[in-house]
Amino acid sequence: MYQDITLEINAGVALIGLNRPEVLNAIRIATYQELIHALGTADNNPDVSCILIFGHGHSFCAGNDLRDLLPGTDIRALRAGVAGIFDRLARLQKPLILAQEGVAVGIGANLMLHADMVIASTSARYSLPFARIGVCSEGACSVLLPAAIGPHRSNELLMTGRNFSVEEACQWGLVNQICTKGEALKTAHEVARQLLANSGLSIAAIRQLGRPDNYVEMINQVVEKEMDQFEALLALEDTRSRIRALLIRP
Repeated sequence: MYQDITLEINAGVALIGLNRPEVLNAIRIATYQELIHALGTADNNPDVSCILIFGHGHSFCAGNDLRDLLPGTDIRALRAGVAGIFDRLARLQKPLILAQEGVAVGIGANLMLHADMVIASTSARYSLPFARIGVCSEGACSVLLPAAIGPHRSNELLMTGRNFSVEEACQWGLVNQICTKGEALKTAHEVARQLLANSGLSIAAIRQLGRPDNYVEMINQVVEKEMDQFEALLALEDTRSRIRALLIRP
């Protein structure tokens, strides 16, 4: 059914795997569409109590597939994919856990801001390289990141695009637990089983109370504003040159 992802429902847990290991699970337009469908399927399944996202291979997600950002891309489809995935994440009724190994870049790092819990191994490494590519932050990162780690640190990560470690991410509260390399999925599954032993209604109430009443609308408005800027920046030759240079880099 899916080409870019996998979906397995087992004992109350929906396991969604990013499945493009040959490109470090970079997300293209088709991947967005499949993720939106899989998240909706899992969230609406009465047999699912928790959703877990991981990456096949040795990395979580290398961010957007840069080939989707070059001229000739269906920008409407790209915008619909980005808007659709973050709307779907904002509307989730079931708790979401991430299991991260290796590279988590761009949206791969950004997803931490939309998850309820994040388990990462010692191999995890992060960056938000939007400014280095010549675009801007997406996925409501421009609002959620400073709220999570403070405006000065957020500006540092977004403006420099520097790599940051799993230890830093944990210190800042973006990661719950660091585990041994190769053990992120197993550890995240153990956390999911702890949730399954608790009251689903209590967990739903905790999640709802922890968010403002207009949370979904706020996320959608910010994402749309970001994508307006994102699309305008994509039209610049400087941005196109930066993307082409990254694509030919060995």
